[in-house]
Amino acid sequence: MQRLSVEQRQLIRQWSPAVLTAATAWLLMLIVGETPVSRASGLSLTILGVTAGMRQMGFVASIGGGLTLALCPLFWSQTGGGQSQPATIVFAACAAALAMLLATRALKRNDLGIGFGIIFFLFIFWNQIGTVQSLRLTGLVTAWLLYLTVDMILLTNPRPGIEPARNPKPWHSLGMLFLFAIGAINDPLVTLLAPALLLALFLSYAKLRAMYWLAMVAAIAIGAILLARAYLQPAPSPLDIWGWRDAASWIELGQLVIAQFSVFGIILGVIGLARLSRWYPPLGTVTMIAYAAYAFFGLTYNGSHREILLIPLIIIQVMWMTYAVNTLGQWVNKSLSDESGRWIHIISLLYFALPAILLLDILRP
Repeated sequence: MQRLSVEQRQLIRQWSPAVLTAATAWLLMLIVGETPVSRASGLSLTILGVTAGMRQMGFVASIGGGLTLALCPLFWSQTGGGQSQPATIVFAACAAALAMLLATRALKRNDLGIGFGIIFFLFIFWNQIGTVQSLRLTGLVTAWLLYLTVDMILLTNPRPGIEPARNPKPWHSLGMLFLFAIGAINDPLVTLLAPALLLALFLSYAKLRAMYWLAMVAAIAIGAILLARAYLQPAPSPLDIWGWRDAASWIELGQLVIAQFSVFGIILGVIGLARLSRWYPPLGTVTMIAYAAYAFFGLTYNGSHREILLIPLIIIQVMWMTYAVNTLGQWVNKSLSDESGRWIHIISLLYFALPAILLLDILRP
């Protein structure tokens, strides 16, 4: 039997937590949530992307974070067997991604490949879907945009003294453009991520062609126009631009986060952001800007599906919480001078208490 190479073992170790977490979430959605297979698959792909983005925050902690997101009330509300948006749009995005990869290989041009993928998605979108805003696709796109952002920033801006900085991969920037364009077409609210994505590209020192920046600016402009049409033009508008000055809006937003993870989630989030900003300033700044954009929307929007539209905010909250758990584990391990690093895993295992409590709440009649 042929032994696995070092690269193959590293690849398995890198992706196994995400695959395990997504598979577990998928089974829970099917069995406990009685969710249709297509919907459960789309939601589990979101969990796969989020967990993959948290992988460098710890093997065990990333699994706990992924399960926490999957079982929190807001995300779990997307499961079940009732009426839902058609799964066609999620499959259309996956088909467009496959078309982009094939076109890139065949034409040997990344820019033409990504353009073909977006055009392919547009064709399916306007011929088969119309104007449906798939909340599942929004979550899926957000999860993988954050994965690409986190992976790119940690690669180009590692913790000082730990490893040297490296250049970003071409698929980082191309994937960000592709996912952002598809996300903005499906739901213009994805445009709120634009400032964070632009900052991430700037901090990565990526050498990008003028055509790339032109395409990104065009995607942002189109998304901004669609955003204004969707949330500002209807009379009366569901968006109160001065709503952030209302104290009740801040209380409601805080209660939304507390309802998902309790007060401990808020505490862990604050610790995680503080330590992330200390050891990985670029990543802390980018995630904070993305979080602030959705928080501002939550403070000013009073329309339907408000909580569901804030799932990107919840995803970032989970990332901060997971990094806090990893930080606490490293602190305990360093305090006990344990070279094996077992205390990092022990502290991370305690993190599983949160998804366990959330699962018990779901099972409770």
